[in-house]
Amino acid sequence: MLKYLMVAFAGFLGSYHCIGMCGFIPPLIQYRSWFLGNILYSAGRIFTYSFLGFIAGYAGMFFHSIQFQLFQKSLTVFLGVAMIIFGLQITGRIKEKGVPGLDLIFTTIADILSKFRKNPFFLGMFNGFLPCPLVYAFLMQSMFESSPTKGMLVMLSFGIGTVPAMLFASKIFQMFSPKLRKRLASFSGVIVILFGIWAILRAFGIGHHH
Repeated sequence: MLKYLMVAFAGFLGSYHCIGMCGFIPPLIQYRSWFLGNILYSAGRIFTYSFLGFIAGYAGMFFHSIQFQLFQKSLTVFLGVAMIIFGLQITGRIKEKGVPGLDLIFTTIADILSKFRKNPFFLGMFNGFLPCPLVYAFLMQSMFESSPTKGMLVMLSFGIGTVPAMLFASKIFQMFSPKLRKRLASFSGVIVILFGIWAILRAFGIGHHH
């Protein structure tokens, strides 16, 4: 239970980092109720996150069943290191590499989404597939669970944690300075790094009991 609470807390803090990328989507919503529209939007995101977590957990179960310990350890160490790198990106210690043409991609996405602004659940589902270091990090954690159900719970916890920030995205931009939002996001990066370190330690049998 503590692990899922930590994931939710990391999602809550990390959403202030992701809001810079996805914050343009909530204002697109045109629904009879602003609050209900945003709840449906978040429900769509959580649905996608949970689905991806289920798939990641299933993949982790498959890899865990392979009777080849060196492969298992190597994969776990690789994913743990990747989580640490993503965590360092979130904290700002490592600069996220820009993608050529990214502005054009997001402009195109905004144009497509504007056609579905009356279907906030769909908007949320689409949002869940957008690239985000924090999402990648916890999908890796879902793989470590080696269980579709537990992997889904990890991403469900993460998604629930992101709801407050995304629900009040427009207000947060006005209330919180970019410096404060960055500082809050850094704490989530630290949690991701800790999960990555924990994964590497488990790969070598430290702190893991069968």
